[in-house]
Amino acid sequence: MHKIFKNSGWLLVDKLARLFIGLITIAMIARHIGPEAFGIWNYAIALTAIVGSLAILGLDKVVVKEVVSHPERQDRIIASTLAIRFTAGIVAFLFCAAIVFATKRHSQVYLYCTIITALNIILLSFDVFDYFYQAKNEVQKVIIPKVSFFVAFCIIKTLFVYFDGSLLHFVWLSFAELLLTYLTILIFYLKEGHRLFTVISLSEIKHLFLHSWPLMFTGILILLYVKADQLLLDTLGTSVQLGEYAAAARISELWYALPTVLATALLPGLISKRHENTSSYLQAIERWLRLSFWVSLAIAVVMTFSSARVTEVLYGVQFPRSGIILSIHIWANIPVFLSTALMQYQLIEGAYKTNLYASCAGLVVNIAINILLIPSMGGVGAAIATVASYMVVVSTLVVMDKTGQLISLTQKMLSPALALADTRYMIDALKLFADNFLTVIREKHLTK
Repeated sequence: MHKIFKNSGWLLVDKLARLFIGLITIAMIARHIGPEAFGIWNYAIALTAIVGSLAILGLDKVVVKEVVSHPERQDRIIASTLAIRFTAGIVAFLFCAAIVFATKRHSQVYLYCTIITALNIILLSFDVFDYFYQAKNEVQKVIIPKVSFFVAFCIIKTLFVYFDGSLLHFVWLSFAELLLTYLTILIFYLKEGHRLFTVISLSEIKHLFLHSWPLMFTGILILLYVKADQLLLDTLGTSVQLGEYAAAARISELWYALPTVLATALLPGLISKRHENTSSYLQAIERWLRLSFWVSLAIAVVMTFSSARVTEVLYGVQFPRSGIILSIHIWANIPVFLSTALMQYQLIEGAYKTNLYASCAGLVVNIAINILLIPSMGGVGAAIATVASYMVVVSTLVVMDKTGQLISLTQKMLSPALALADTRYMIDALKLFADNFLTVIREKHLTK
């Protein structure tokens, strides 16, 4: 656990920057452009996220596992993955453009906003470098440029709010941020002496596809039931309802950064530990589940009672129903935290199809409840559907576990006494990480 904090410190920096600075910036933009324009932007984000998930092809987790297990093939793995992702990104972009032309051709704002946002799918193919540095426990090499450009563009977007920028100005700024970020990361990667375009391998591409296809469909399904509610709100409701819902969901979903950080940091170590010490491996999974449950429960309770005040402060009076939507949507954090840990466990165990089946079940429930409730309840109905679908995912993951371990582990996660002991353990580990982190900073300062 001490090593995990050391390796995940930079990830925490990235996620905390997006949690606080990003939330304040997006709230300022939402207040400036209003709920209708904010709803249109979130329609574009939802559509491109769902279609863009096709371009990931389930490779994010598989590449980390392959690089950890086979470091001698690392350049070939990364180059082949980039070739796959870039090609798939272009296809996904064209597909997004076709959809928006077919369904929203009457509105130039929808057209321009979606097409510009869809360009990000191509840029996100360079996330393969994230996978490489995650496997090497050197995530600071991508986090530093990401956070630097993120903060810089938050400042620029704030200036555009002050100078009365339009919706399309903010969409273009988001594209420019990604472009500069990934160009910088690419230059750093090549300067380290890694080969890229000359080591693309058809056999490697075939091998990666063979292992990633179940995760590809899982990723698509996860994004479908995360973003389908927003597309359905735009279809069955109005862009204003979508804007109110998206404003609340932005706050709730920002907390998803915490389990994502842990999952990214834990995966390489857990893969190794699984082969070295099964008992220690299961203990780590148990502790992860327990902390996920109690931390997410605390977040849900606090945010429920403060939701109205939080949305009013951030978004003002233009988003009157966002508070009640947030008070419901925030409870999705509990199953989200748990399903992140459970899906990583199934990944390590090689049970890729279990994740796929659980995601299918969640998607069916999500769409059914959305269709039933959105016409009469709007964003509130979409929030209820989100919570219910995630609960179904968690239940399915536990019930379908072939190892038989998850039922016992999920029962132990409910113990407050064990959770308190885990908290003390984590605090000690965090203190050690902070001391080491500050020592490194001081040493670098003295050697200048």
